[in-house]
Amino acid sequence: MTTNKTKVAIYARVNQEQEGLDNQLQALRAYCEANEIEIYAEYVDEGVSGISIERRHSLQRLLEDAEKQQFHEVLVWRIDRLSRKTIELISLVNELQQRHVQVRSVTENLDFSTPSGRYTLQMLAAVYEYEYNTAFRK
Repeated sequence: MTTNKTKVAIYARVNQEQEGLDNQLQALRAYCEANEIEIYAEYVDEGVSGISIERRHSLQRLLEDAEKQQFHEVLVWRIDRLSRKTIELISLVNELQQRHVQVRSVTENLDFSTPSGRYTLQMLAAVYEYEYNTAFRK
């Protein structure tokens, strides 16, 4: 028997606080269970900043697996988990969508494939970069 369930990749990232990572993963797993979504894999970057993808090995593996079309969607707790740099976040979402992989944030509940979702993505990306620059770069 085959199933048509959507396969998702869970992505979580924290730069310092382990508790935040555990909370993200727990919320993402619960979302998948409640919505009967199959988890393909969990990609976790711990102890790295969200301002660049260079040292984020799990995110790089996720992009490689997206290229192989191993899953249909990337699920994050909040969109800034992917990146806190505006241009990089928009580029990542574009790259995934070109590979027919959608991005979903469980807390922001937005569809980034629609015009209003793309607009909101751009606004959120700018806010998250500003937040990073004012809170973490003193």
